[in-house]
Amino acid sequence: MERRIDRISNLPDDVLTRILSFVTARQAVQTCVLSKRWRNTWASVSILNFDFDEFWADHSDECAGIDENAEEELKFVSFVSNVLENREPSHLDTVIIRGDFGDHFMDPFIGWLDRAALLMPRVICAEIPEGGFGEELNLPDSVFSCSRLENLELYQRDRGFLVIKQNSVALSSLKTLKLGCLQLDDNFVQKLLLGCPALETLIFSDCYLPISDISSNVLRKLTLDYCWHSRHMRISCPVLVSLIICSQENINKSISFENMASLVNACINIYEDDNLSGIDFDTNPKFLSGLSNATSLELCVSSFDPYYKELWVKDISNCRTFFNLKKLDIGAWIEDFSLVACFLRHSPVLEHLTLRLNQSDGLVQQMSEQDVSIELEYLETVDIFCEEKTLANKLRSVLGRYVETIGNFNIREQ
Repeated sequence: MERRIDRISNLPDDVLTRILSFVTARQAVQTCVLSKRWRNTWASVSILNFDFDEFWADHSDECAGIDENAEEELKFVSFVSNVLENREPSHLDTVIIRGDFGDHFMDPFIGWLDRAALLMPRVICAEIPEGGFGEELNLPDSVFSCSRLENLELYQRDRGFLVIKQNSVALSSLKTLKLGCLQLDDNFVQKLLLGCPALETLIFSDCYLPISDISSNVLRKLTLDYCWHSRHMRISCPVLVSLIICSQENINKSISFENMASLVNACINIYEDDNLSGIDFDTNPKFLSGLSNATSLELCVSSFDPYYKELWVKDISNCRTFFNLKKLDIGAWIEDFSLVACFLRHSPVLEHLTLRLNQSDGLVQQMSEQDVSIELEYLETVDIFCEEKTLANKLRSVLGRYVETIGNFNIREQ
């Protein structure tokens, strides 16, 4: 029988470690049994991906007993600790730690983060173990002083809202920060913004944010994804180009925008009408008008109280003109045409209008009763998302009273 030649083992070390960077840490370590050539190759891999789920391969949730669960947990703890302790001290590019960890993992988890940060990685992505609701989370100082770190992601699987407490933050190279299911106070957020002079992208997801201010002269992208607020929050970011705010039911106080001169894309999605009661227009009449520099604006609210509709229209009417707005997407809650008409009056360079309609004949009837003059000479594209084409065609006719010429008019299904 013809002898097979092991060509892979003859590849240079840097090629082998590059190959192993595409598999999990456990799979990389397992290659040490292949031959002497592979014995220590894993120790130089630049990407370490620790996945707790791998250690459940032989047990299903239904059949695994308490003893078996504990055994697999101990194996994982021992494995991660040994790999980080025995890895070569050269720079680590990326470390990923993920799994559904109980609170008894917290002590070894803190040790893993500390050891990983001391290896000067470029990226850290870690799932934080469970903890008591609102308990303090004291992460290693090494994580927040790693001079080479560019991307940091810390999150919990469930909303435990552990409170991060750090004495100092000095991340000179950090460009992207994502935090999930955590509680952040003003003190910590200010340390972050001051201690990350290169920070460009900030994402808070499912976080509790009892904070009053997000101000940065370097931040370019900000996302608040299903976060909870309990205080008025001011956002002031002069070089911000992208803003995304998605909320469901707990915007308890207003959000105001200041100094957003560079804003290009803004997306505001609110999925419950209870949210609107949290936007205090009496003290914050500049919610939308604070976004008036945007080139593209997406605005979606699942349902709309007429009282708040009037306030939004007032907000737009009182603001300076949306001189840069070229693309407008209004969705889900269009019960009458007032808001759309208001945008048409205040957006002289608008090119692309998208309307996402509920089934509402009252919309067209209300529009037909208005005495209006043409506000725009030309719209390149109008997209109507609507199940009922008859309603969409009526809308097309009424839009003609606001726009002299429409280039492309498209009716699409929801």
